[in-house]
Amino acid sequence: MEVRRFTEKDMPEVLALFNNAIFEKETIYKPLSEEMFTTLFYKESEVMSPVVTVGVEDGKIIGFAAGNTSAKLDKAYITYVGVAKAHRRKGYGRKLLSELETVLQEINSGIKKFEIVFFNPANLTWIIPETSGHDHPNAPGVDMQSSAYLFFKNNGYRDFAYQNVYYLELKNYVLPADMKTRLKQLEENELHITTYRPDLHQGFDELFDNLANEDWRTRIISNIKRPDGGDPVLILEHKGKICGFTGPLSVQESGRGYFAGIGVHSDYRGRGAGKVMFASLCIGLKEIGARFMTLFTGENNPARNIYEAAGFKIVKSFADMRKDIK
Repeated sequence: MEVRRFTEKDMPEVLALFNNAIFEKETIYKPLSEEMFTTLFYKESEVMSPVVTVGVEDGKIIGFAAGNTSAKLDKAYITYVGVAKAHRRKGYGRKLLSELETVLQEINSGIKKFEIVFFNPANLTWIIPETSGHDHPNAPGVDMQSSAYLFFKNNGYRDFAYQNVYYLELKNYVLPADMKTRLKQLEENELHITTYRPDLHQGFDELFDNLANEDWRTRIISNIKRPDGGDPVLILEHKGKICGFTGPLSVQESGRGYFAGIGVHSDYRGRGAGKVMFASLCIGLKEIGARFMTLFTGENNPARNIYEAAGFKIVKSFADMRKDIK
């Protein structure tokens, strides 16, 4: 098998390989169009320099591997490795991956590690098992039930974290009785869950300083500063002070209720406010047309207690994997 760089004329064969693996239920991903493939795997952008290597035998493309890096990073991300079924167990996947790693290092000489993780800017949407097309917008690592998991282990990649993906269909969701009780208790202490209004509520920057999460700050502040006022954000407030947040409330094209995150100021924890806010978010998303919700969190993240209290179930577990360059 010859391994070389992908060119645009390879698109039909490579796209067919990717989508055929889905149709044959070998992978959990959502099928891609040429436009989406180009965006995720091939198009240069401010955040990534992508690389695709292809394997050719007898004039036909029988496998490919994809990844990306950036001059700003000391790492590269591995997005995908796939070989046609008839050509497996011959070491071709290993060869494609090895060449991909080599080219990525040629592009960025500062690479110290390769990672398969949710920070990869090439986000592959995948389908929740046993649902009618309900999806999640990125794969936060390697599906631990897939053959890819052992493949990467056998090619020098090691687990460094585990992510669980949670799912809930919202059709029959109602605010649980215990959440109604907690909500009343919060209100008795002048803590209210409501929609953010800039004329009534202050303190987002202080909250995000306390939570030490710049991603949340960026997402929420950019949302509320939109010319149209942005999508609604649920907050926990005490006399006008913002003490917690979740949202924004919006519904994606697939019917998925969007979820950026949830956080409660350290001074206001231990009262069940996070669980009530999240349950209120589920109700709010259902009311604006969301059919389901998905999210992921680390195996040992205490936030999982919030999601499980709302009735969410784990549908997939992923391993974040890394290969250090020696």
